[in-house]
Amino acid sequence: MVALEAERKTVQEAARKEAAEASKRVAALVPQGDAARQQVNVSSANQNLHKQGPASNGTRKSEPTEQTSELIKIFKNPSCPLSISIAAFAKKVASHCEIPDNAAFACGHVIVLVTSQFPHAMDLILAEFHSACIYTVPKHVVYLKSAFESKEAYYKTIGYQEQDGKVESTRDYLKRLESYMKLYGALVQTEIQGIQNTHGPKEGWAWLARFLNTLPANVYTAVALKAFLQEDAEHYLQGLSEGIERTGGSELKTIIIEIQSYIEDNRFLQEPEGWSMQSSLLSSVMVPDSEPSRGYYYY
Repeated sequence: MVALEAERKTVQEAARKEAAEASKRVAALVPQGDAARQQVNVSSANQNLHKQGPASNGTRKSEPTEQTSELIKIFKNPSCPLSISIAAFAKKVASHCEIPDNAAFACGHVIVLVTSQFPHAMDLILAEFHSACIYTVPKHVVYLKSAFESKEAYYKTIGYQEQDGKVESTRDYLKRLESYMKLYGALVQTEIQGIQNTHGPKEGWAWLARFLNTLPANVYTAVALKAFLQEDAEHYLQGLSEGIERTGGSELKTIIIEIQSYIEDNRFLQEPEGWSMQSSLLSSVMVPDSEPSRGYYYY
C-alpha cells in the first residue's frame, strides 16, 4: 500500500519537476531581475500572449507564420526576460486545449516555428502537456481502493479538474483529454520545409510504441489513442509505406495497398480467421475417393 501511495504522488510530482527543470534551463539563458520586476513582467507577458494566441479555428494558411512573427517580437522584447515569456507561452499553449475545435494543426505549426528559434521552449511545452494530460507521457494510473482515499482523489490524480468543490464529469474530462491528444498528435507530425521539429515523427513513433506496449485498455486510453491516430494515422501509414518501398522496391506496392485497404475497411474489427477453434475437425468431413486415381501409385 505504501508503494502504491508513493506511485500516486509521483505522477504529478514528476510533471512538476520536469517543468521546474525546463524553467531553470530557459532561465539560465538570460539575466534575472528582482522579484517585484519579475511579477510585473509575468503579467505583461501574459497580456501580450493573450492577444497572440497560438492559433484559432478557421486559420488562414499564412496566419500561423504571422502569429509566430508576433510571438518572436514578444520574446525579444528586452522589457521582459525571455524565460518568463517562454513560460507564459507554454502555459498558453496548454490552456489552448481547453478550447473546442482548437485548430490543432495550426497550433502545432506555430509551436514548431517558435521552438525552432527557441529550442528550450519545447521542454516547457511538453512539461505543461504532461502535467495537464498524463497520456501524453504516456502514462496511466490504475485505480486501487487501497491506494486512494476516494474515487475523487483518483480522478484528480489522472487529471480531472475540480470546480466549485466538485470534480468534473467523465464526459468533460474525456473531451479535454481528446483535445490534448489531438494537439500532441498534430505536433509530432508537423513538418515544415527547412525547419527542424525537435519533437517530431520519431518521438511520435516512440510514444505510440510505449503506449501500445505498456498501457491497459480502458475508456481513457481508448480515447487518447483514437485522438492521436485521428491526427496521425495517415502520416504513420505513409511513413511505413515509404520505408517498405525503400527496402523492398516496387513489387511491394500490392502489399501496401492491401494494408491501406485493411485499415480503411475497418477489417481489424473483424475476428481473424482461425481465431476460434473450428467446431469439427477437417478429418471428420473429408472423405477419400472410393476409387482413387491410379496415378497416385506411380513413382
